[in-house]
Amino acid sequence: MTVKTTDINELIKEVYNGTIFAVKNIIPLKPNIGVPQLINPPLTVNFGVMIGFTGGLKGELVLRSNTDFISEIGETMFGMSLSDDMLESFAGELGNMIAGSLSTYLAEKNIKTDITHPTVLKGDVQLSGFKRALLVEIEYSEDKNLVIHLLLNQ
Repeated sequence: MTVKTTDINELIKEVYNGTIFAVKNIIPLKPNIGVPQLINPPLTVNFGVMIGFTGGLKGELVLRSNTDFISEIGETMFGMSLSDDMLESFAGELGNMIAGSLSTYLAEKNIKTDITHPTVLKGDVQLSGFKRALLVEIEYSEDKNLVIHLLLNQ
């Protein structure tokens, strides 16, 4: 089955809106949302989390940042600093919370999705094999950024 360009554009718009909605509701810090950009493979990630989507949306959501800022988000949310295994666990849970909220948002728009378990990415990981990719940089303050990548396989 061939998906029309207008359908893909509408899906991308809803996923973008839903992702921004989810990030604003989950992370208790004031964001400055950047302009969405299309990117080409490969995508390099030093630290982040990847959650897969199936159903009406086929692809992955990748959240990328540095360990210090992810730890700061955890401390802001839970009142304790995070390091090592706790930091990795929190990064996965943060990805789950954002992807789950996005999935709920999309369901309200009649786009049915399921999410996979989170995969924490560490080191110089390169991702490729996706058809389209959207990047949105969210800045919280100097050197405190969360970069969101939507990798679409349709």
